[in-house]
Amino acid sequence: MRDPELVSSAQRAASELERAWSQWRHARGLIEEVTESVAGYVSHSIDHPWGRPRVVLGLDADEARALAVLLGKESAVR
Repeated sequence: MRDPELVSSAQRAASELERAWSQWRHARGLIEEVTESVAGYVSHSIDHPWGRPRVVLGLDADEARALAVLLGKESAVR
């Protein structure tokens, strides 16, 4: 049985990630290129069916690389 608090948390996280990614793209003039959602909530992972709910990203290769660079810069600061 799914924990309603964990499900709600995953849904909120997906919305927050979607909003942040949209703002990041918009700040770089890329907002017109993508009209579909990139973050989606799923109830469980194939690898972890009894684990916590997951948020899945659906990015194309260029966006995935941009996100990896962004996250890499963030981790280098710490």
